[in-house]
Parts: sequence; C-alpha cells; structure tokens
Amino acid sequence: METSSIMETMTLISLIFLMFALTVGSEAQQLGSGCGQSLHCIKTPITCNDQVAGDCQAVASVGVSADGTKALFTLSAKTTTYIALGITASPSMGEADVYACTENNEVVRSWNAPGYSNEMETRIGVSDESVSLADGVITCQFSRAVSLSDAGSRFFDLTSANYYLIMSWGGQVLPNGGLTRHTGTFVGSQFDLSTPPQSPPPSATTPRVADQPSPSNPVGMTPGGTSVPSGTGVPSGAEGCGVTMGCFSVPEGCNPDTNCDAFSSWVPNSEKTEITIVLQGRTDTYVAMGFSRSGGMDNTEVYACTSRLALLRSRNDGTTNIPIELKGVSGQEMTHTNGILRCTFTRVVSLDDNDGSFFDLSSGNEHTIILVWSGPLQSDGNIGYHTQNRQPSSRAIDVTAIAALEGTNKEDETTPGGTGVPSGAEGCGVTMGCFSVPEGCNPDTNCDAFSSWVANPEKTEITIVLQGRTDTYVAMGFSRSGGMDNTEVYACTSRLALLRSRNDGTTNIPIELKGVSGQEVTHTNGILRCTFTRVVSLDDNDGSFFDLSSGNEHTIILVWSGPLQGNGNIGYHAQNRQPSSRAIDVTAIAALEGTNKEDETTPGGTGVSGGAEGCGVTMGCFSVPEGCNPDSNCDAFSSWVANPEKTEITIVLQGRTDTYVAMGFSRSGGMDNTEVYACTSRLALLRSRNEGTTNIPIELKGVSGQEVTHTDGILRCTFTRVVSLDDNDGSFFDLSSGNEHTIILVWSGPLQNDGNIDYHGQNRQTSNKPVDVTAIAALEGTTNDDSGGILLRRFHGALMVLAWLCFASIGLTTARYFKDLPGQTCSKPKWFFIHRSAMSGVLICCLVAFILILIAVGGSYPIGGSPTNVVRSLHGIFGFIVVGLCLINVMMALLRPHPGEPRRNLFNWAHWGVGTSAHLLGLFTILAGTANFESQSQIPLFPVLKPYAFWVVVGFVVWHFCLWIIFASYPLFCKPSGERSDDVTLKAVNGTPEESPPPQQEKPSLPPAMIYLCSAYYAVTIATTIVIIILIFI
Repeated sequence: METSSIMETMTLISLIFLMFALTVGSEAQQLGSGCGQSLHCIKTPITCNDQVAGDCQAVASVGVSADGTKALFTLSAKTTTYIALGITASPSMGEADVYACTENNEVVRSWNAPGYSNEMETRIGVSDESVSLADGVITCQFSRAVSLSDAGSRFFDLTSANYYLIMSWGGQVLPNGGLTRHTGTFVGSQFDLSTPPQSPPPSATTPRVADQPSPSNPVGMTPGGTSVPSGTGVPSGAEGCGVTMGCFSVPEGCNPDTNCDAFSSWVPNSEKTEITIVLQGRTDTYVAMGFSRSGGMDNTEVYACTSRLALLRSRNDGTTNIPIELKGVSGQEMTHTNGILRCTFTRVVSLDDNDGSFFDLSSGNEHTIILVWSGPLQSDGNIGYHTQNRQPSSRAIDVTAIAALEGTNKEDETTPGGTGVPSGAEGCGVTMGCFSVPEGCNPDTNCDAFSSWVANPEKTEITIVLQGRTDTYVAMGFSRSGGMDNTEVYACTSRLALLRSRNDGTTNIPIELKGVSGQEVTHTNGILRCTFTRVVSLDDNDGSFFDLSSGNEHTIILVWSGPLQGNGNIGYHAQNRQPSSRAIDVTAIAALEGTNKEDETTPGGTGVSGGAEGCGVTMGCFSVPEGCNPDSNCDAFSSWVANPEKTEITIVLQGRTDTYVAMGFSRSGGMDNTEVYACTSRLALLRSRNEGTTNIPIELKGVSGQEVTHTDGILRCTFTRVVSLDDNDGSFFDLSSGNEHTIILVWSGPLQNDGNIDYHGQNRQTSNKPVDVTAIAALEGTTNDDSGGILLRRFHGALMVLAWLCFASIGLTTARYFKDLPGQTCSKPKWFFIHRSAMSGVLICCLVAFILILIAVGGSYPIGGSPTNVVRSLHGIFGFIVVGLCLINVMMALLRPHPGEPRRNLFNWAHWGVGTSAHLLGLFTILAGTANFESQSQIPLFPVLKPYAFWVVVGFVVWHFCLWIIFASYPLFCKPSGERSDDVTLKAVNGTPEESPPPQQEKPSLPPAMIYLCSAYYAVTIATTIVIIILIFI
C-alpha cells in the first residue's frame, strides 16, 4: 500500500512538471504574439521570427496591465546563464535599471552606474515572476509597477518619459546574484507605454552567412548571422561592397568575419534620411569610424564600438578626442564573439538642433572615412590613443551613395595643395628643396629625419614634408642663430599632431600653430610623416613667426626621436640633431647637407678648429691628458683665440663625457673665486661662480654665437665672450690683455635635476701657470696632484683618523675598562697615564687638522647644496661640533673639582658624557668623510680614497663596539678582589697637593684574559689607523 502511494505521488508530480513545461514551451512559442499590436518588442537578429524557439538569439516584450498599474515583461534568450533587460533614458548601458532572469530560476534587479559597473538593488515593485531553463533557453515573465512614489531615483517612472530597452545576455551569475559583463547586447528604439507600438518592419530577405557554433555561442549565432536593423540589407561580410552597400576594409580585401583589422559598411534607406552602419574588427578593445571634414583626424565625428559592448560617439578637436552625447542613433546591436567586435546601428543623416558636432551626411555632402582600431580603453570606458592603427580613405565620399573605398597609399600620396612635393627624395635640388639625415637616405625606408619644401609660384606659401623613422617625433627648425637658440620649430608627433614651438636658449616653449593649412599626419610602417602648407609671413607683430620671404635666410635644423611629454609636447632629443651646412632661402630650391662637425669652424671667423692643430701657434689651448686628440680621447680640452681688437675671445670647450665639461678662470689658482663656463649634455652652455667649494649658477651674459653639440660621445661647445663688461658685476672677470688667470678644466661630474653641474670629484686639472687669454699659449697641467689644497686635505684626514680612531678610542676605553692595569708610569697609575697621553694627542691632532682644513678651503666650508652633497655637508657640520666638544672636555678636565667635593660626581658624569659623545660623533664624521661612491658626489676630503676604505672604518667601528660589550660584561661575571679608586692625585701647587692621594687599598687583580684582550685591542686599533692613513696618501 505504501509503495502504491509513493508511485501515485511521483506520477502526480511528473504530470504537474509536464504541464508546467508545456505551458512554458507554449509561452516561448507564443512569445512574439502581439508584437507591434499590444506589445513593444525587441529581438536580435531583427530579421528573425518572433520566437526564441525559431532563429532569434534573444527576444523581449513589454506591455501594460489592463488597469495600467503594471508593466508586463517577457524575456527569452539562447543562453544558460542570464538574460537581462535594462530600462534607460539613453541608448547606453550607463544609468540603467536592470532586471535579469538567471540560471538560478529567479529575477534579480541591479543598477548600471556610469562606467558600466553593476550594483545590486532590491526587487522593489517586482511581482508575478516565473523563470525556466530548458534546452539551453532561459525564459521568464514578471510584472513591474509602472511607478512608485517612494522608490528612489533609480526606479524609473515609466509614465513620465520615453525609455530605451537594452537587452543583454550571456555573462556569468555571481554567488550574490550579481551579473558579470555580458557577451551580447541589443539596443531597441524608445518605447512609451501610453502609446500603442508600431507594427514591426518587414523581415529582410538578405541572405545570411552560415551560423558557426562556438563554445560561447553553442547554438551558432555568430556575428556573421546577425542582420542589420531596418531591413537595409547590409550583411556582416564584404559581399556586395560597391554594389549594394558602401564599404571600407583594412587591410584591403580582407574578410570582416575573420581577419580584418577594421571594416565598415553602410547603406541608406530608400528616402536617404537614415544610414545603417556595420562597424567591426578583430580587436580586444575597440574599432572606430570617423567622418572627417579635414581629411585628417582634426574636425572629425567618431563612432566607436568597444569591447565593453558600448557604442560611443566623440569628436576630434586637433588630436584630442572628446566624448559627446550619442544621439540620432537607433537600433544599435553590439557583439564580441571569437575575437570579432561588431556593432550595427542606424544614424539619421542630419539633425535640426544646431549642433555642429553632428555632421550633416545628407546627399551631396562628402567626408573622408577614417578607420582606427585596437587602441587602449580608458578606465571610464572611453577610447584611448590608437597610435599607428589608423587608415583614412583614399578620397572623400557621399555616404548616401554606394562606394567601395581604398585606403590612402602613403608611399605614393602627394602633398595637399598641388605643390608637387612627393614623399620621397626624387627631385631634391631640382624641383624642391630637401635635407636628409643621414645624407642620401631613402625617406620612405631608412631616414632618421627628412624634410622637403617647395614654394608656390607667388612665393607666398611653402609646402613642407617632414618625415622620419621614429616612434615619437621628427621636427624641423628655422634658426636665425645657426644653433638651437632663437629657432622656430615645427614637430610631427606620433600622436598624429603637428606642433609649433620656439627655442629660447635651450628651452623649448610650445606656441600657437598658426599660418598653417592643409596639414596631414600619418604614421605607417614606422614612418612618421607630416605635410603642411605655411604662409611665408604674417602681419601680426609676432616675432616668433619667422619671416621666410624671399631673401631671408635661415639654418635648417632637423631633430628626431626624443621622448614625448605627458601632454604630447616634444622632449629633449639628445644627440638626435643635425643642422644644415649653411643658411638658406626656403623659397628657393636647394639640396642641403649636414654640418661636418669634425671640420666646422667656429662662428665669428676666429679660426678655432675642433682639433688641437695650431695649439700654441694660432690659438691657446689646454688638454687633459696632455697631447690627447680632442675629437677622440680627451677627457677635457679647451682652445681660445682673441679677435684682432682683443675685445672678444672665442672659446671651444669639449670632452668625452655624458654629463658636462667645464672651464674655469681662477684668480686664486684654486677652485675658490673662479668664473666657470660649463658645456652640458643637455646641450646647454651654463655660467656659474665658485665661492669656496660651492658652485653657484649665475646669469649667462656677455656671450654670443654659442653652439652646443653632442656627437659620438664627444660633447662640444663653441661660444664668443667679450673680455669685459662695464656693469660692476664682480663675478664677470676682466679677461682684457694683461690680466692673468689660472685655467681649470673639470669634467664628468653628475648633472643635478635642474640641469646645473654638480661636484666633479677627481676629474679636475689646473694649468701649470696663469695666462693672459688674449695671448697665444699652450698650457700643461700641474704635475703636483696635491695642488689646490689637496695635500692639506690629506693631512687633515690623517690627523683626524689618528685623533678619533686611535687616540680617542684607546684613551676612552682604557679609562672606562682598564683601571685595574697593574703598575705606574711617571708616578701615576698606568691607566691614567695612557688616558691622559691619548686625550692630549686627540686635542693636538684635532686642532692642527681643523686649522689645515680651514686653510685648504679658504676659511669657509660649504653647507647644503644639491642632494648629492648631503654627506659632504654632514661631514662639515659634525666636524665643527666634534672640535667644539673636544675643547669643552679639555676645559672641564682642567677645572674639575677635588675628590670628595659635592660636584665631583657631576663632573664625572659630564666628563664621561661629553667625551663619549665626541668620540662617537668623531667616528661618524670619519665615516662620512670616507664615503666615496658613484651614487653620490665625492667630498673633497679624500679625492683619491678607494671605496673600500669606508668599509675598513665600518669594520673597525663594529669590532670596537663588540669589544666594548665584552669589556662591560666582565664585572657581571667576574667580580675583582678589592676596591678601586677612580680619583687620581693632581700635581702639587705651591708645595700643597691639589688633591689628597686616595687611601691605600688592596689592589684588584685583572684576569690574564682581560690583559690579552686589552693588548689585542691596542694592537688592532693602531694597525687599523695606520692602514687608513696609508690609504689616504697613496
């Protein structure tokens, strides 16, 4: 009986389930019933029948209850995860009230915030839901209140406005019911629940590409099987290009469904009031189509299909892409399957809203089509810069007509304006002016930089082609000075921008691009190329816009492959620079060559060559090492020659370096009181003065004709300096005939962040005698490498090491730990004799070393300066403090109270505290003085000290403190017999002892182990001191 009852129950459950499945199946079959009559429906593809059980990927409908209080929704899609319907005021996924039927047999509600983040919401107003999943199809029905007074701003009132329905499907359902990004989406037209829907359009008859199943699309609904809304007949493939639809593909002849980087097709409706567009490409980010009025990226309306399944609209202002409202668009559908991103949408040809960014595509209006692809997506979902992934059409077209476009052939295209400037070098010096680097290169393959120019017949405009093999920029400058200063610059950048700037000294300053038209920028196969037309002059009193009219000559300078700054402006090009061999009139035809820097002469006709030929005969010179070749192996080289009137001196300063080479005119014979000219690898000529050992940047004045180059590792500056100025500036030395100065060359120190020079370390050489630079002289360097106070610095270092590493260590350690040493010396306890002798040695060495360093630095010591001189500054600061503490402790010892007096204990602690502090600070100061690494400026204390000397001192300090710990631990484990006295009798004054001798007590014993340790301590301390002193002098 029990078994029969169970079987009856199971049968009943089966019948109920079967009836429910038949009901759901009937619902699925009749899903489209009423579409266009009582229901607002959307479906994809739009040409499918109205049932998911047929060939639709997804279908949704919305109607209204009889009492008008509820919206009735039905959704169905071929997916096993979810189908969602978003209600939104704009045709995008941002700010949408979303309802999803999920694989968990439930309806969930969420909110799509701007930026496409999905946030869970309460299911307010939802009722009557039913969800089923069968045979790979999710179907659901639910009701939603049309409006609620207290539901919040995210619950849209369906009676107050028209809304779009956006259908999406195919993502994942999270454990909390949230949804991941969908794999398919479709945007329907606006609906109004108060207005009956229009009848659906007739199904298109255009044949579809065969469905191809994929893991993410098991039923075979590929982009190739998606027809275009509105029955326009635009297929997803290229079939019909130029016949039934307009199209443009990259590369030409590719298959849009497999291997196109970018593809677009379009077809107008019969009234030519709407254009349906298909935009697709193989990408993981975006593919975009632009309608350009300029033929370039500027003044372009852009539609982008993104991998976030969004259709975006933007405009290009110059090279800046600005997102704008998506309007005039309907029926958008986005899919991303098997790596192919595809959007379909319909755009009206024009809008009467006075919005200039919405281009009029009506019949008769032509635009260049530009496809771009695979740039990055920004965090907010907008498109980023596409770099080289861009192709403009070969001509402008009317998109209401049928055309099959080709991309521009950049290798063969001619310059706008009909000037006849080809992209290659053919015609150089015959039909156009040109300049190439390297000389004779092919601009379309291997030129670092190339420029060609030609004037129109009236010579009122010049059309320029500027190109090079680069990933950043190539630039052309018109120079009045012959160098980088006072130059007007035009730069072609890889961001497809033409920029204008001016050089003030070595600083490049962006300025307005004006007087220019017809610019075209391309970047293809690594070749960056700009074409533009510039008027020869403007009547606007702008001195930065050079007059290139006939008869005005300028040096042409090409630079290339420097970095681009974050704002897109050009950065410093380093050695990638070539000036023309002569100044030219660009309205005439000329084939230029670059300057031969090894043979070029100095401006001013002074006859100063780049080499050493003529040293001591036709020019003064100084080289390091002596007899080196300035063009190959000199660390530093300087030559100078005065003009016949001896009012100006032209100087050549060069060396093999990556940072700087500098020349100083010294009144002192050393670095102090020196006027310095530095040639830096940032192609700058700098002037500074030395005050003590501190270098202070000052204004560059009295100088003209400067030229700075950095080629093949050789940094070279040429400049002309007047011998004197009548401006009462004591830092500008008078080099007039009869005034002698020592020449100092320094090189290869670091450059500070602001471009100023930093400390050069050992890289310095002083001339063997002062010279009159208006006369001819061949100088030699000083043979004494201890010139300029270096010997004094060595003795300073040696004495300080002897004082604090040796004498202070022995004196303090003996007084602290070895008062039990047996015996007496000179009638005093042995420990006291050692302590007093050692500390006297500290005082003498410290004072002598202090005086020597003051003499060496001219009475002052630099404090502060650049960050690389922090160690140097600390050495000086703590050195002064240590000397002060040393003197204080000596005075305290001389004035100490008698034993037994009340203040004796205070003295003992103060004497110990000051002495120990001075010792520890002295060791730290020696560490700072021996620090000498490539990562910081060397301090002038030990100019030749090897880095391992620092570690010798570190090792000693560590060893020293380890022994102190052992010495301090001794009394804890081994209490000596008897008591000891810390007081010592002073010498008698007028026959009366200053202090009474302590009472006789039993002498404590010092274990042999401690005596051995004491002896080892003395030996190692003395040996370490000797080693470091030797390192200072070798």
